[in-house]
Amino acid sequence: MNLNIREISLVAIFPALMAATAGLSIPLGSLPAISLQTIFVFLAALLLGPKLGSISMIIYVLMGAIGLPVFSNYRGGISVLLSDSGGFIIGFIFSAYFIGIMKNIKFINKNFLSIFTILLIGNLIIYMCGASYIAYITNASLLFTLGLFTPFFIGDFIKIFIVLYVYFRIRNQITYEPSLI
Repeated sequence: MNLNIREISLVAIFPALMAATAGLSIPLGSLPAISLQTIFVFLAALLLGPKLGSISMIIYVLMGAIGLPVFSNYRGGISVLLSDSGGFIIGFIFSAYFIGIMKNIKFINKNFLSIFTILLIGNLIIYMCGASYIAYITNASLLFTLGLFTPFFIGDFIKIFIVLYVYFRIRNQITYEPSLI
């Protein structure tokens, strides 16, 4: 894959923004902390599309896996991926890919409600990856684990509305749509 300088720059922006805001999080005891990182997952997917958006998230995961403090609370290393946050972090990649594909379907991406629905499903993908992994490592029920995420709902709705506001303000200037896949 040959990427030009504009594509490389756009791909690099989102892991950098996620790393810069990694310390801004609200700890929830034994649950993963609430962070601003999903804002940048969603914006990367909406602005870069499925391929570059998911590449951006893969770079973020790799940066954290090699030990750079880019995960919430400025943590890094493979141990974070193996902790209860690991499923959510891996879910960023799948969510970005899904949102990017859905956003590139022309009849879907025109209005607020459609993009809101896409982001809500993208958020559910992150939840499902995180809950599945937590249920696996704690040997708990998946439904019980999903029920523990109710403290996240209000914050996630606020983050989705922030993403929608920013996206509709800047999409004509930044959106990069070279192809569907």
